Amino acid sequence: MAQINQEILKRTLVINVEDGTGANGTTKYKAKNFNGIKTDAALDKVYEAGTALGGLMEKPYKDIELTEKSELAEA
Repeated sequence: MAQINQEILKRTLVINVEDGTGANGTTKYKAKNFNGIKTDAALDKVYEAGTALGGLMEKPYKDIELTEKSELAEA
């Protein structure tokens, strides 16, 4: 099988922030997206930035996600 290379094209930091309560009493969340995250940024620095941004939100945040868009190609 051929070796496959991955090139990260885009990263987005997602912070899920509380957004009220649903009809059944569960907490609803709204995703706050931050684009333009450097593709070579260290994960600990991305997390540090996410927690800092989450701390600035008006409502508490649930978690921090990092989504990536990548291109795959044979080596």
